[in-house]
Amino acid sequence: MNEDSKSSRADHESYLLPAVVLAFCFALYFWGLWAVPFYDKGEPREGLVVWEIWHNESWILPLRAGVDIPSKPPMFHWIAALTSHAAGTLNEFTVRFPSALLATLGVLLTYLAGARLWGKSAGIAAAVVLATSSEWWRAATSARVDMTLTFFMLCTFLYFYFLYKSGGGLAGSLLLALFAGLATLAKGPVGAALPGFTALLFLWRKRDFAFVKRLHLPVAIPFGLAVAGSWYLLALAQGGEKFFLRQIVHEIVMTPLGGAGHNHNVFYYIPALVFGMAPWSLFFPALGIFLWQRRRRLVEDELLYPLLWFAAVFVVLSLALGKRTVYILPLYPAVALLFGAWWTNLSAGEFSSARWAKAGAMVAASLLSLVSAMLIAQALGWNPMGFVQSFFRSKDREGLALISAAMDRHRPAIFLYSALTVVAVFFLVRAAWKNTWNQALAALAVIMAGFFCLAQNVFHPALAAAYDFKPFMARAQQKVPPDAPLILYGGANKAPAFYVRIYFPNFQQRPGKLAPPFYMLISENPWKPLQGKTGLAELDASEAIGIDSRQRLFLVKVGETAELKLPEPVEPVDEGAEE
Repeated sequence: MNEDSKSSRADHESYLLPAVVLAFCFALYFWGLWAVPFYDKGEPREGLVVWEIWHNESWILPLRAGVDIPSKPPMFHWIAALTSHAAGTLNEFTVRFPSALLATLGVLLTYLAGARLWGKSAGIAAAVVLATSSEWWRAATSARVDMTLTFFMLCTFLYFYFLYKSGGGLAGSLLLALFAGLATLAKGPVGAALPGFTALLFLWRKRDFAFVKRLHLPVAIPFGLAVAGSWYLLALAQGGEKFFLRQIVHEIVMTPLGGAGHNHNVFYYIPALVFGMAPWSLFFPALGIFLWQRRRRLVEDELLYPLLWFAAVFVVLSLALGKRTVYILPLYPAVALLFGAWWTNLSAGEFSSARWAKAGAMVAASLLSLVSAMLIAQALGWNPMGFVQSFFRSKDREGLALISAAMDRHRPAIFLYSALTVVAVFFLVRAAWKNTWNQALAALAVIMAGFFCLAQNVFHPALAAAYDFKPFMARAQQKVPPDAPLILYGGANKAPAFYVRIYFPNFQQRPGKLAPPFYMLISENPWKPLQGKTGLAELDASEAIGIDSRQRLFLVKVGETAELKLPEPVEPVDEGAEE
């Protein structure tokens, strides 16, 4: 092959591989993003903030449901609101779009970083591992702020390292400060603090604090503070003491100290990472051996920085009292990059850790075969899920029962995925036996992609059908005259509040006594003692029970003859602790 042909092929691959990564992520994250209504606490809570921006142009301090100070900075909500403006509507897709977009770009950046450091095969391996990690997929398909934070932290982590390799400079330092400022606007100072701590740890390990001078910190730090601080100052001017207590005291100070709940012990993130990166976490022992064997060559092999990145995030967040599995999402790209370096080494024939890699592949094959067998048994009506449910907490058993019923209704899909898994497991075992590790990578990627497709099209709709108030709100819209007063009585959960805003955009909080006639949406418990009273007419009731309160919602007309003294109607309030 002549030089021109080699150059043409290289140019073709330089465009083709990123396109393949983007197409893979599109299939995983975007497809069906619109299909499942909001039914949990988190998504509609963020959707309410987006609605305030989109409908009321409250770009600086959007009050959730018109009342509550939002618990997070607005970067995610800004992107979602801009998406909604571009689409001309606000719905589940436009609110989830930022997470899917930034997850895709995060995978692409990870591919590009891996390809630059260790070659294109390493980039592909890192991208596949990251894209098909279950926690990454969950965050990518959810309307939550965590993926926005993770993406801008990823930009900060990666750009610092490549800025270091290029020797620094004022322009690069300002761009680094910009990324850190945007990460802060995604979820607070942690977005800049963790990359900054990692950078200091790396420079200490390299004994190169002289590089700090090339970061032009006297200029870069004020610039980064201006990017993030400008919003904080404007929001503080609007929100005053309530904003200070909510965003500064509660979120920045109290959350790491356990004040927001979700308190767990220091070892919490070990199983969280294992489950969040399954099935790739089954290769952690092999990856650990690989890194140990190269402990004296970490710098030369470009492994030191991603290793310190992982360690810094893991240790710092483990020491904080408040913990959620999604909090450690910013270390996933670091682990994926280490995987890419190791997997490429393995595929190239350097089998120093091949025995452990084969052991991981066999364990993965065994577990996936067991899962496939359980799915087939469930599709045949033997109900192994009933046995599995006994090992879960009572509040999780209900969800498992719903998933089990959904599997019974979608038996062809279950059989198809089981057959796909069996075939892929065969290729996984064959590839591990022959040390053709790229084939093993592809087999696991196919299994995980199939599982995500099943979750998005079978499992999530089953849960939404039980907990989702969207169909009920659509019916209520047809029964409430456009100009009739409507209240949401009793502080119902966030999902009804979001769809009230969507289907009744002129809905307002109405303080004081409201003279009949008017309409109200009321939960089951407060409605029971009122049933049958004069002037109250029950017009409709939801089939769903809501994941928060486990109560149906009722649409009631309060007529002129009603003798009903209502307390001040209230909007849903913020529960405080983030779910």
